[in-house]
Amino acid sequence: MMKFILLLSSLFFLQACSQDPTIERIKGGTFNECDKATIGDLVDNFFSSPSWKAIDATDGKNYVNLTGGMTYDERSVDALVQFTAPMYDNAGFEINAFEMNNLPQNGFMVRSLVTAMCDEY
Repeated sequence: MMKFILLLSSLFFLQACSQDPTIERIKGGTFNECDKATIGDLVDNFFSSPSWKAIDATDGKNYVNLTGGMTYDERSVDALVQFTAPMYDNAGFEINAFEMNNLPQNGFMVRSLVTAMCDEY
């Protein structure tokens, strides 16, 4: 009985420590414009202190928010990159929003971010 309790406790601990599967799908994916590395690898290389969080938004959709520091125009900024959440393996996803210091960025800046991440890798 003690082995069973220990096994059950270990499984609970491992489950609590594991990443959300939606986050893992995005980290393991690639950008169409840059398939030489996974998004997770690009993020780890480009952002300082990256943090990932899966959210259920008030619009009824699911998203994954990436936050971290980056350099823009030779200045440190706080960035937020929001991905649409793929709900199953091999589902598509895209960058839904990009902000620097809480200021929304346009599609040109989103493409520039992906290009910069790929070029720096």
